[in-house]
Amino acid sequence: MTRRGKLPPMGPIFRRFAIAMFFLLGVVLAGFIFGNPLQLGFLPNYRGDGPPGGSATATLPMHICPMHPQVVQEGPGSCPICGMDLVPVTSVQDSQGTESDRAIFIDSAQAQRVGVTSEPARRETVGRNLRTLGVLDFNADRISWINTKFSGWIENVHVSYVGQTVEMGEPLFDIYSPELVSTQEEYLRALEYQRSLQTGRNADVRRQAASLLRSSGDRLRYWDVSEEQIRQLRDRGEVQRLMTVRSPVGGVITEVMDQALEGIFVNAGHNLYRIADLTSIWVHADIHEADLGWIEEGQSASVAFSHRPGRTARGTVLFLYPELSAETRTLKTCVEVDNPDGSLRAGMYAEVTIEGPSIRDAVTITDTAILRSGQRDVVFVDLGDGHFEPRDVQIGVRGENGRTQIVRGIEDGERVVTHAQFMLDSETSLREALDRFRRRETAKP
Repeated sequence: MTRRGKLPPMGPIFRRFAIAMFFLLGVVLAGFIFGNPLQLGFLPNYRGDGPPGGSATATLPMHICPMHPQVVQEGPGSCPICGMDLVPVTSVQDSQGTESDRAIFIDSAQAQRVGVTSEPARRETVGRNLRTLGVLDFNADRISWINTKFSGWIENVHVSYVGQTVEMGEPLFDIYSPELVSTQEEYLRALEYQRSLQTGRNADVRRQAASLLRSSGDRLRYWDVSEEQIRQLRDRGEVQRLMTVRSPVGGVITEVMDQALEGIFVNAGHNLYRIADLTSIWVHADIHEADLGWIEEGQSASVAFSHRPGRTARGTVLFLYPELSAETRTLKTCVEVDNPDGSLRAGMYAEVTIEGPSIRDAVTITDTAILRSGQRDVVFVDLGDGHFEPRDVQIGVRGENGRTQIVRGIEDGERVVTHAQFMLDSETSLREALDRFRRRETAKP
């Protein structure tokens, strides 16, 4: 029997039904409040049904936020996002009174408040320079490897460490080679045989002796024995046990092999030293893939170095490497720079400016007038009397003076908006916001 004043306990089916009804009611209420606050007018000054007491069919000028074009409403107000006053915007009408699809109107006072200015496009010479960073390296055309064309034992080493400066003809090391000694002996025997022949002897015999002497001398020359060393051999008439190997170029020792030591046997053709001529040096610079159309061999370049502030070196683009980097999407280029005092060293960093081509009589506008979205470039043309038209343009060279060439879309003398804060977001441009507003008005019952 049920006690009076208390409700009977709810069954499990009734309890589940009650929970489901409360949950459904909450979802509906949340969607009603938050799903479309603009239509209900819960946000003050932002797209309500109309001003209090006004007619539902009354039409007021459309207003938009300069910083947030998606905020549109009829009549004045403030932006619920940033608090700025909304700007009145109306569509332009042509001479027949029909509404234009593209142009918009902004009140002059409001345009001045948000900083809308314009200037005419003009014709001028525009050029583009490419700026990048580079790393210095040895000129590969001026690197020499030192080796011998005969085998032997090194006995005296005159140059033994990296960084040592050598002059052309300076001794590097002395080497004893049985092959070289044998060839010297052949040369001296041929020389003695030629001298022993009397003038009255057969001419054919004299020619054979001269040919034998010439062949012996050529063998020495093929082994890089200099004419001066052959002359000394001829004058002394004695075999030189040690042959001094001299540097064929002037420069800096950049590498010394382990075999360049006294008492070490070296084979013919084995490299012992690497010498770099520093009177010319290379600068390797990375060029972005998008800029490759503006660079070619033979272009002039200016190179600046941190250890020489205020001083630059002139250079020339020598060549472009054949392969693009898959990681950085850049291509290496080589700039050759003169280095007469040898102060530039491999491994230094440099700022490289490659002088690009110049285009004469190009239509240009200021860089800040262009809205770049990645898919299109848009410029707002000032039609006068507060009317502005967004227009697609094709851009060309971006100059060094902050101006960009317009290939198509703008004519010389047309005025364009230089800075317009309410047009910063190309994806939510002013025209798109107006289109959305018109669609909402059309969809109203």
